[in-house]
This record gives sequence, C-alpha cells and structure tokens, in this order.
Amino acid sequence: MLQHIFRWLQANYFFKVFAVLATFSVIYLSLKPPGQQMTYWTFLNFRQDLVFHFTCYFFLTGIYFAAFFKNTSVFKKAFFLSFSVGFILEFIQLISIFNRTFDFNDLLANLAGSCLGILLIRLFFSYSVKY
Repeated sequence: MLQHIFRWLQANYFFKVFAVLATFSVIYLSLKPPGQQMTYWTFLNFRQDLVFHFTCYFFLTGIYFAAFFKNTSVFKKAFFLSFSVGFILEFIQLISIFNRTFDFNDLLANLAGSCLGILLIRLFFSYSVKY
C-alpha cells in the first residue's frame, strides 16, 4: 500500500494546484468577517475556533508536504510554509477593515497543528523523502 501512496505522491501538479486552492480557502476563512453564531462549543476545554485552527493547519501541512514531495528538505518547507501562512494571517487580522482580532492562542493552535502534522508525516514518510 505504501508503494501506491508513493506513486500517487509523484503526481506533482495535482497537489500543487490543491495546495494553492487550500491556501486561498484558508485566507478567505481567516479574513472574512465573523458571522452571528449562536452556539459555542468546546472540545476537551478548547474553544471551537482553536480546534478549527489546529485542524486546518494540521491538514494544510499535509497538503504542502504532498505538493513539495519531490523537493529536498520537504519537511522544513511544509512546516515553514504552513506556519508562516498562519502567522501572517493572524497579524493581518490586526487591520481594522477585516473586523477580526489578533489572538495569540490562535497562533499557538496553528503552531501545534503544523508541528503535529510534521511529526506524523515524518513518522510515516521518513524513508522516502530527500533531506
């Protein structure tokens, strides 16, 4: 099965297009004005937006890994790109026209999602990438 996954990851163009679309989706969702949401929930005492941030950057790291799979130092590139997108978007939210606010906890959730994504990818794909 790992050979099938390895061959599938060789489809470089598909994953790069998917990474661009995922990045634009994250940008849109991060900068759109918040809606009037009535129900708030928590997961293991974490606010819902922190769970969303964690999950989003976990998967974004995986998408970037697939997009840069053929490159050298793919782990560093995937982690740096996913975390820098989250870092830049959090600081762009300081601009008042977006009606969003900077939250340090969101930044930590982005970092945690990116780190866990890299750790799991490294666990499963460390044999097949170029350092």
